[in-house]
Amino acid sequence: MRRAALASLLACACAPNDSAAPPLHAGEGQAARDLGTVTLSRSITVPDNFIMRPDEAAGVTADPVRHVIYTGSREGTMLALDPESGEVVWERDLAGPVASKPVVAEIAAGESVLLVGTDNGMLFAFDPDTKTERWRYATDGRIRNPAVVLEGVVYFVNSRDQVFALDVRTGTWRWQYEQELQTDFTVYGHGGLTIVPATDPSAPESASVLACFDNGKVVALSAGAGEALWIASVAPPGGGNFVDCDATPLPDFTRGLLFVSGQSTGVHALSILDGTPVWNFPMRGAGTVVDAPGGALAVASSLEGVFALDRDGRLLWRRQLDPGSLSVPVVVGMAGTMIERWLFFAEAKHTSALYFGAEDS
Repeated sequence: MRRAALASLLACACAPNDSAAPPLHAGEGQAARDLGTVTLSRSITVPDNFIMRPDEAAGVTADPVRHVIYTGSREGTMLALDPESGEVVWERDLAGPVASKPVVAEIAAGESVLLVGTDNGMLFAFDPDTKTERWRYATDGRIRNPAVVLEGVVYFVNSRDQVFALDVRTGTWRWQYEQELQTDFTVYGHGGLTIVPATDPSAPESASVLACFDNGKVVALSAGAGEALWIASVAPPGGGNFVDCDATPLPDFTRGLLFVSGQSTGVHALSILDGTPVWNFPMRGAGTVVDAPGGALAVASSLEGVFALDRDGRLLWRRQLDPGSLSVPVVVGMAGTMIERWLFFAEAKHTSALYFGAEDS
């Protein structure tokens, strides 16, 4: 029934745009630098040049309803800041470094929850209106990817390749799924979760959760019970080191495809119905694949730069950059009518300041 429901969704999707994808940016141009203007810079940690920070990041979430922005710090606090002045509106001690992006999710009419994970494995839920803690849930691995919420359930993954489903109101455990932990050299904990909603509101069990693991496996899980619907692999055939799938899965319902990437094997297109391989574009150190203008796909490699591919796996362009760390490309566009868009690459180095604001054209 789940497969039939998903097939129905694919059949109803609009026809693909077969026109050639346009360039995403003008060569050597100013691109996003001309579009965005830094309107606020707020330091949230005290720089310490004597502490090694090989892998440090931070996430920022805007909450226009409450007119604040949320971010975490390596000192173990979550802050709500005024977006205009940068002043701290309220702050909470989470007792562990925060490198994840906070999530504000509406769970009922007039009821929301603020979710944030920490590097010591704790997921916190706050009431963003009363600013009080609703619940917390402890795990054995750091939480760096944003949680996702569907039908009263929060789903999240930690660095030990454990996927959890909890009641979003109470934090009560629903189910847990995990793959065998990779013991060779890996770049782990960088793949987030993607929800495939139920196509029939009367059959919520047809929803699924897509996840990638550090052993190179890609798994579709039933959202209701956490059972594996299908399992695929993007690891090299002989195994070895750095076989991770470190991408948040990107679905394309029009074509019935799922785009993911392997550290050693590059970008892969799989059938979203059963995980069957469709194509593979070789690349080393590939991160999450994102949608780009003109129907293209964009992906940044920590070793080989930024790539734009079409949806049949053909290279549109490539820009070599200095080696960095895993990062997700960001597409920047103008407000209102999309006249032109650009792609730019940001290295996931340590973050000790918050940048907020963009100039509308």
